[in-house]
Amino acid sequence: MTLPLVPNQELSTQGPTVFKTERNQHEVRCGTCGRIIYVEEETFNFVSDAVKSGLDNPFRCALCKEEYDDLVYEG
Repeated sequence: MTLPLVPNQELSTQGPTVFKTERNQHEVRCGTCGRIIYVEEETFNFVSDAVKSGLDNPFRCALCKEEYDDLVYEG
């Protein structure tokens, strides 16, 4: 069995995704690794406002969040 080239967008539409969905139309970069992630308008506006205000990009992709959580847990 081969997987389709285009991901089934119905499988994962909650939260940020690595591909555009009906909900996640806005592209942002992870503030840690630079990976492109697609988010809904509210998250996009939050990240944009922070960057426009001169702050660091507050958005973290799932992989970077997990890495950070692991580091905090290990102390």
